[in-house]
Amino acid sequence: MQLVQFSEHGDAGVLQVVDSPKPRPAAGQVLIKVAAAGVNYADIWQRKGSNPTPLSLPYVPGYEVAGTIEAVGDGVTTCQVGQRVMAMLASGGYAAYVVTLAAQVIALPAELEYAQATALLAQGPTAVGLLNTGHYASVLVLAAAGGVGSLLVQVAKNRGIRVVAAVGSDAKKAAAQASGADAVVNYTQADWVQQVRAHTAGQGVAASFDAVGGRVGTQALQALAIGGTAVVYGAASGEPTHLDAQQLIGPQQMVRGYTVFAELAKLGEYTAELLGYLRAGNLQLPVQSYPIAEVQTAHRDLEARQTQGKVVLLF
Repeated sequence: MQLVQFSEHGDAGVLQVVDSPKPRPAAGQVLIKVAAAGVNYADIWQRKGSNPTPLSLPYVPGYEVAGTIEAVGDGVTTCQVGQRVMAMLASGGYAAYVVTLAAQVIALPAELEYAQATALLAQGPTAVGLLNTGHYASVLVLAAAGGVGSLLVQVAKNRGIRVVAAVGSDAKKAAAQASGADAVVNYTQADWVQQVRAHTAGQGVAASFDAVGGRVGTQALQALAIGGTAVVYGAASGEPTHLDAQQLIGPQQMVRGYTVFAELAKLGEYTAELLGYLRAGNLQLPVQSYPIAEVQTAHRDLEARQTQGKVVLLF
């Protein structure tokens, strides 16, 4: 079978498609024939050697997959061969076949395509979890045309929250508008923070969700209202957000971090909310797909922030 691995850290060129024996499911496990595997910024950090935990090389990245069950191990009664499923993994998703515990498998609803399912597994629950960090009347979503950002906008609108979307180019404004944002700004423009405040009657937003970091992340703090919260969940720019903590005192603001991987027990609950929106026709799952042979291009495009929606590898 084919899988993608890297044996050294570096740019996208270190990603190699290799042949490997097909795994077999042990007791309590299932073997999934992968149709689509999700690509995330975390994969890029791992590839570049920026992961906080050292990796054992060669390493196969990938957190989420969707496909069909090809075999089941002893004692598995909750899954059947031929069943369409999606699953979260600790790693190893960039492979034509993966094994995982049957308890971690979620049946794939008939209305979901394989590529869309990968967005529902990580990006969707991340969007729900981010919004669950507080009760917000208005929010600023950075990277609003991206995988998490596009879903953040939609989930927020389904909850009745006012959304100001921020994107990195004028070309991406249409995607944010299509997601239902009340206003869209381009954060490469010098006055983008003032634009955000203008769209909130000068008050600023109750919360900002930052997956960009760096200069943009620092500027986004200026768009917060009194008592506002900045939630940091990524750094696509590759740069840290610099903060003068004393600036939080007067306006009584807060900065916090978030990862859905700290709330995996709530994955089913979050997915159920998303499926409810999907079945009601109130949620779109935009994807940008690449064949597995073009995995290096997929990484380069995502790293350069030239993609829109969820990035997916197809087998």
